[in-house]
Amino acid sequence: MMKRYLIITMLMISLLIVGAGCGVQSAVQEEPVINTTGVGKITTEPDTLELTFSVVTEGKDKNIQDTNAQKTQKVIDALLALGLDKEELETQNVRFNPKYNYNNGKQQLVGYRAENMIKITTKKLDKAGKITDTAVNNDAESVSNLKFSLSDEGKEQLLDKAIEKAVVDARIQADAAAKAAGIEIIGVKQLSVQKEMDRGPIYFDYQMMKTANKEKAETPILPKDAEYFVTVQVAYKIK
Repeated sequence: MMKRYLIITMLMISLLIVGAGCGVQSAVQEEPVINTTGVGKITTEPDTLELTFSVVTEGKDKNIQDTNAQKTQKVIDALLALGLDKEELETQNVRFNPKYNYNNGKQQLVGYRAENMIKITTKKLDKAGKITDTAVNNDAESVSNLKFSLSDEGKEQLLDKAIEKAVVDARIQADAAAKAAGIEIIGVKQLSVQKEMDRGPIYFDYQMMKTANKEKAETPILPKDAEYFVTVQVAYKIK
């Protein structure tokens, strides 16, 4: 009986020792760090032009869909003749809707409206004005969502430089914080990179295009510089 009691007592003491060890490990504090966010900004000329044009036809019967298709093809043919490639044109949307009037609470069908929207994506930035003028002169109802941007290839060429600037920015902040706090940076614990692109769209409306065309001058379109941003999150080890 005494022997059994001693065995149980020793087991309980062992469990207490193990538990105490776990408590010591959990009480260990995490490695102290300074967390900073650095931003690398590169300003450069854009290399891609995007815009959308719409062709609209309204009438009293459903044949306007065919008419609108012919008008759309006329614009496409003119743009191809200007030097664009088929791969640079994409159908964005096709709409066909009835039109109603309401009289004394009653709905009356008065006609139909057909619309084709074509998106252009090209690197022929020097043709921006001619593209918009050509679309409007060939019965496009509107030209919109015109913007200049940087292609994925262009971003990749700037990536290394932007990351470098972001890391330098993060380190400058960390050094300033460490100096103010009287501590020393001894290394990097963690670093993450986030890529993002800030685009500057430029919008044009149909009436402005019509005014420019009446003067027989090419619509001047000046691209805004593209800004490419990279953000880094850095945790610096300190002592």
